[in-house]
Amino acid sequence: MFALLSCSSDPPPGAAVTKDVTLPDSPLTRMANVTLLRAGSGFVMAGYESGQVRWGHISLDGVLTEAAGFALAKPVVGPVFGATKKVVAGDQLIAIAVTTSATAMGGYDVTATVQSTEASTAAAPVVLATLPAGTDPTTVQIAAGSATSGNVGVAAWGIRVRGISPSYLLLPADAVTTAAPSKMFDDADPNKVPNWDCLAAMSGTTGLGFSAVAPDAYVAQTSDLHTLEIDETSGGNTSMQYQFIVEIANCQVVAEPGPKGAYVMAMGTSNAIDFAMYYPPVDPSIPGASGTVTTIDPVLSASSFGDPLNMPRLAFVSPAGGGDIAIGLTRAAGPQVFRYGYNAIPHGSPLTLRSEKGQTGPVASWVGLDAVYVTYTDQTKTTPPSVKRYFMRIESPGTLP
Repeated sequence: MFALLSCSSDPPPGAAVTKDVTLPDSPLTRMANVTLLRAGSGFVMAGYESGQVRWGHISLDGVLTEAAGFALAKPVVGPVFGATKKVVAGDQLIAIAVTTSATAMGGYDVTATVQSTEASTAAAPVVLATLPAGTDPTTVQIAAGSATSGNVGVAAWGIRVRGISPSYLLLPADAVTTAAPSKMFDDADPNKVPNWDCLAAMSGTTGLGFSAVAPDAYVAQTSDLHTLEIDETSGGNTSMQYQFIVEIANCQVVAEPGPKGAYVMAMGTSNAIDFAMYYPPVDPSIPGASGTVTTIDPVLSASSFGDPLNMPRLAFVSPAGGGDIAIGLTRAAGPQVFRYGYNAIPHGSPLTLRSEKGQTGPVASWVGLDAVYVTYTDQTKTTPPSVKRYFMRIESPGTLP
């Protein structure tokens, strides 16, 4: 099914839906919360509900092929999902979770449970790390992802305590590796490890990216975004720090690389949704050359939505044509996409994604340089109401209609 959606206002929409598919009804597609991972020529979609992991593959045209899924006892934290390759790209799902440790010393284990596409059950969990006894599980954060190639997964975990860096590990087939975990903040001096929060996976250039938020060390009530992108072939990584002029609230922050070394970011504050753009140095060959971060505050104020309690959650941020930025918001009335120039001037009208009766669920997304793919649930007008799930491709062209 093909559609071009827009709201009924005079300017043309700043983005367009160029693929719109209603996925087949199933326990997976009815799940409210899912993860969308790019894996080779398509996507892996996975979710967890009532002790059951369900997952499948979605082609770029929106054809869903479901796997068997598997039972997973309720973990202490998680699960979050990645994908890896056993035979072909993305043919294994990895569920990362924190569980109570079976060791005599107690504590918690960070585990990876893997299922192959053709398997009827999952393999035995692989222990990636054991957290010490006495760890407060409410301070533990985990994240996971997949290389865009679908050849390798990645997991990150950390105890949100001052001086302790999150760890991460690339996960090949069956999540079996002899490599030791690496540190996101690789500094031997714990005093130099920032007081991080909001550990999250990003689509990124390779798909193997993470971010975390920390208070800026020099300017009160402002935040820094720390990002880490991992190269699946060389094992190297690129870490960056972006200083904002605002303080991120409730871990509302999303970030993705843009074209030509740029970076786009959107964040929630206590009373607005803002964005920031990183511009690389004009001549990176000059020793000590540095780029610049421009933060725009406010962009969408709380008053735009009635008050701070009614502010929607950020779904994604992406580079748009002509150097613009597109921000996606999760809203019950239907997700919306706003497009802005570098100076926060709107380009086109907001794009409101479809909903039958204004009861949509959270948005899962994957951001590429040419398009954003999203999926979300919608409640139908039937009696009694049922739930269906959409899969869409959203583009923000260089030239608006």
